[in-house]
Amino acid sequence: MFGDLGMKATIFAAVCGVALFATATIAEACTRNIPARAAEIVVPTKRINQGLFDAAVRAEVNYHRCRAGLRPVGDAGSGVAGVARGHSNWMASRQVLSHRSTIPGKASLSQRIKSTGVQYRTGSENIGMVHRYRIDNRRFKILDSGSCKFATYDGRPLPAHSYASLARHIVQLWMESPGHRKNILDRRATRTAVAVAFDPRAQYCGRYWVTQNFIG
Repeated sequence: MFGDLGMKATIFAAVCGVALFATATIAEACTRNIPARAAEIVVPTKRINQGLFDAAVRAEVNYHRCRAGLRPVGDAGSGVAGVARGHSNWMASRQVLSHRSTIPGKASLSQRIKSTGVQYRTGSENIGMVHRYRIDNRRFKILDSGSCKFATYDGRPLPAHSYASLARHIVQLWMESPGHRKNILDRRATRTAVAVAFDPRAQYCGRYWVTQNFIG
């Protein structure tokens, strides 16, 4: 009897080992398919290339979904991107990080998505706020506030975000937040759209306000 239990435990352990190996192999095969120019271009304060940023964020999201064994999400289209941009603009203008706005007919996520006319069964939203320069979540020195020069305490410069670095940073912040992570790794989500707005009034040379909508 004990011999049988031991054999079952050995077989179970072996099966678990194979499953863990397969999962690790899948995760290692995942790549970030970010547009090459996204890493080369600094996100401007005006005339932001929303399409390039959307593509960079979606690549980051699909990298994490791939590692979790999930299917990638596609482009939700201009309608969803438009309401995401409207919400980012509202947050930037009010300097408020909130899922609910004061825009008539578009105050809630459901109202915003319904206003696009797209067909969907489920929807969710991630929002975030990131400084223009790479100073978030670290100690830094202000070398020259007038010309926006920042550095780490060991002297490494902290430049303004590129499209790629901003995308990676905001998605990493979301992945570290249980609620936002749940939205990114939602099996029901099939499409997404992202938009960003800039607020020049914020301390340390401005902040970006980001909205990401998922639909499925």
